[in-house]
Formats: sequence, structure tokens, C-alpha cells
Amino acid sequence: MELKENSGRLEVELPNAVDLAVAGELRDVLLDALARDSAADVVLKAAMVERASTAAIQVLLAAANAFRLAARRLEIENAQEALAATFRHLGLAEDFDNLIVS
Repeated sequence: MELKENSGRLEVELPNAVDLAVAGELRDVLLDALARDSAADVVLKAAMVERASTAAIQVLLAAANAFRLAARRLEIENAQEALAATFRHLGLAEDFDNLIVS
């Protein structure tokens, strides 16, 4: 995963499996985005996500809160049903809805 600048925002293409194995890398990428001297929002492109773990969801929620405190946004774009289902299964449907870009 890597950050790419596009039209004034930072984008990250998420892999098929956003699981425990990639949670640490995702955390590092999001910390890098947060540390940049920028007001750019970060968009997670989630079209390929077929599976997500609790650890990855925890990383996303912690990052969303950190971005909010920095007056920036973390958003999820093109999320598939698998990602939405994971949030719902954890009782976090409202949190998911707050992260989704229409």
C-alpha cells in the first residue's frame, strides 16, 4: 500500500484482504498521511476489499478519529459489501456510514 496524491487529496488502494497481516502496514501508511504537512483528506479506495478483520477495522476507526482531531477527513470510497458486513457484524454500522463517500 502506498499514498498517492490525486486532485488535492491522498489516496490509498486497499488490497483484497484487509486483515491482521496488513493492519500494521495500513496503520503506518495512515500515520504517514497524518504526519504530512498537508490539509489533504485521505481516501481509502476499497473496491477490491473482499475480507476485513477486526484489527484492520480498529486501525481505520483510530485513524478516522486522529484525522478528525486534525481537522481532516478519512473516507472510504467504493466499499464492497464484505467491508460493510464486517463493520455491521462488529456493531459499527454507524461508524461505517460516517466513513463512506457516496
